[in-house]
Amino acid sequence: MTQTTLTQPTVVSTPWSRHERLIICCVCLAAFTFQFEAFLVNVALPSMAIELGASSTEISFAVITYLLATTIALVPAGKLGDRFGLRRTFLTGCGVAAIATLLCGVSTSLLMLLVSRFLQGLGIGMIVANAYAIIPVWIDKTHAGRGYGMLSLGAGVGMVAGLPVGGVLSYVLSWHWIFLATAPFFAGLFWLAWKVLPREHSQAGTEVKLDWLGLVTFALMLSCAVLTMSLGAEIGWGSTAILSLLVFTIFCAGLLLIRGNKPPYLFTPAIFKISGLIPGICVLFIFSMAVGGLRFLLPFYLQLSCGLSVLMSSVLLLSYPLSFAPAGVWAGQLADRIGSRRMVIFACSLVAVLCATFAWLFSQLGIWFFVLFVLSFGFANGMFFAPNNRFCMSYVPEPLKGEASALLPVALNMGTLIGVSVFETVFTIHVPDGAMLIQNYAFRSEGLLDFLNHGLTDALILAVLLLLGAVLLAFLTYQSSTKADNNQ
Repeated sequence: MTQTTLTQPTVVSTPWSRHERLIICCVCLAAFTFQFEAFLVNVALPSMAIELGASSTEISFAVITYLLATTIALVPAGKLGDRFGLRRTFLTGCGVAAIATLLCGVSTSLLMLLVSRFLQGLGIGMIVANAYAIIPVWIDKTHAGRGYGMLSLGAGVGMVAGLPVGGVLSYVLSWHWIFLATAPFFAGLFWLAWKVLPREHSQAGTEVKLDWLGLVTFALMLSCAVLTMSLGAEIGWGSTAILSLLVFTIFCAGLLLIRGNKPPYLFTPAIFKISGLIPGICVLFIFSMAVGGLRFLLPFYLQLSCGLSVLMSSVLLLSYPLSFAPAGVWAGQLADRIGSRRMVIFACSLVAVLCATFAWLFSQLGIWFFVLFVLSFGFANGMFFAPNNRFCMSYVPEPLKGEASALLPVALNMGTLIGVSVFETVFTIHVPDGAMLIQNYAFRSEGLLDFLNHGLTDALILAVLLLLGAVLLAFLTYQSSTKADNNQ
């Protein structure tokens, strides 16, 4: 593995230029819009399931389809940003996302919703991939941690706004308005990016060949893997359909391995020789799998196990972004001064301890204990992302920043995508067949509530194990990758 020398002299905090501030505003609005839309949808999932007559497994595909499309779009979006410029690719993503969001809002069936969500994910994938690249390309490197911290702040504010707005819209109007309310934000983001992003950057016009065959194979592999994990418990792990999906997943993975050393490349080979990048991406994937799966389950726990309304659930879940947003800004600034390694290990360890405590006590204590857990959970999440993103991008050379930065949301989305599938399966695995139809929860029995509480406990224990694995990986690999960083 190529070792890149990285020194960390004492950082003197200097103010951003006016142009940097405007660019950061654009990045923050992108993060805000992404999370605003995501949290609008999450809190309304039970209501959407009732109207569309879907089970928790079926409605989970409203999240899974979106994340799948976003993940698929990230890799080519990063390369297209390197070739055609970040500005053009970013603006194209805004346009696609705005149109697809309107289509989600007028959907009248689960199938139409899923197709629209897939298109929406493609557009947002283009936005997110290039938003990550904007910071290292157009923001001074001494402000990188602060830049990623501000990105976390924008995401946190989007969560804060998305939860109550989603709850109110779903409660007072209908779930359709959670999409119709988001479309103007994408239009505003398009206008701001058009005004403030530079017309060109140093890599614009670079010849970058896209491996379309590899991209299709990657998309099929990921889709089949997600379907296998999502439907295995429902259809049967030994059924012909599930076994066929598993075999095809392995077949696609084999094709990718065979094509790995032949141009055009799905991923530039030099990417995998950058010290620090791959360990950071692996830790990000594991962390996202654990916290993404738990975030998906929280509205179901409140509305189905606790019997709370969608509006009350959205109010309680506000605890997460209220602590996530300020923690992200502080963590980014602190990472610029002391380095990322200790902060990443601390954040993963803290989330593991919180999940273990909640698994032990949630059935004995009241709703205020849940609020305290979510507040702490959001704080620990905010502590993780900016330092880990800074760590990953610190080693990437300028010509590869667009593609490398796309790998960060790829890892985040793939982790969340697989986490949603796995954690939903764990949550419902003890429930009798047919009982997971949302409309049946108006008549919850004690036995059914016991099944749900058992499932939540299992999901929390799984999260603890994953997070401890992330701690171990960060401790072993970050140490060897940061020898030159005397502050790590």
